[in-house]
Amino acid sequence: MMLKRLKKNKVIAGLLIFVMLFHIFAGTPMEASRVQAASRTPGLNARVTKNNVLKVLNQYDRDGAYILKKQIAKGDNVLTWFNQGRILDGLGTAVHEETHGYLYSYMNTRGRAYFVGKKKTVYVPHTKVYNTKEMAKSVPGKYRTFRFNTYIGKPVANLSSNVEGAYGLLNEFMAYRAGMNTDVSLYPYLVRQKADWDEWKIYINECENGKLAYAEFKYYILHYLYYAKAHYPDVYRGIMNNKKFREAYRKLESSYAKLIRDYERNLKKLKGVLSAKKGYSLEIKSDYVWLYRGRNGQGIGRYTKDYKKLQKEMKKSKYQSVHRKLIK
Repeated sequence: MMLKRLKKNKVIAGLLIFVMLFHIFAGTPMEASRVQAASRTPGLNARVTKNNVLKVLNQYDRDGAYILKKQIAKGDNVLTWFNQGRILDGLGTAVHEETHGYLYSYMNTRGRAYFVGKKKTVYVPHTKVYNTKEMAKSVPGKYRTFRFNTYIGKPVANLSSNVEGAYGLLNEFMAYRAGMNTDVSLYPYLVRQKADWDEWKIYINECENGKLAYAEFKYYILHYLYYAKAHYPDVYRGIMNNKKFREAYRKLESSYAKLIRDYERNLKKLKGVLSAKKGYSLEIKSDYVWLYRGRNGQGIGRYTKDYKKLQKEMKKSKYQSVHRKLIK
């Protein structure tokens, strides 16, 4: 009787071990697939959720993820900027706007928190300024491009770019650089997601806007200081002697210029990516980018004329002198 019980217990024990081993080894692939599914980058038509937005940014733009996480921690609803129904439509805007918020949310006794990229912040104390709109009349008409009236000529009440002078202009320069960084960083995401023209149009349009903003706000900052030197020498000295302002400008300007070079390289690579699709071809011109699908074409305009015009103007000695002092 005892022998039968021992045999029976061994059989039960053996079955239990088998069941345990089965669950261990058979369960491993299932758990791995669950982890993989949970960490998979959301697709182009994924739902706009905070989790999905951060997943895309964590993989492709860590600086953008850093800003949004910081602002979420402060209670911001970052999904406010996604009003088109897709993640792609709002990422650059969300990072741009939340970078503005970051400047004020994380300022301290050392100054406003200017985010310069690579998870680094320069705390800039503000010195005396004059209202930016005062210099508007000194800007020749041909240099009053896309954003001139909004930020310089006819700003709304209490707009930072006006009431905070060069510091407010640097605030905008910072936010546009952050948004451009997000937009440029999405290139490999779009390639891997096999994006079509509807998605690439967003990419090109956002990058072209960001490219023009670089030239506009760099020009506004340099002109502001050039005007200050002649009309408000105390304002000029205060800003030019502000080491933290110069540091933030130097880092933002150089990294922004690099983003534009990266975008231009990506645009050339995109020609090859799209030509690999049957019936597709891409035509890149100075003033537009045109995609052909068979005989049908769709195009998007560029801001090359205004961009080059401002870049040429800033090569004048009066602006180069200010720029060299800022980056010294």
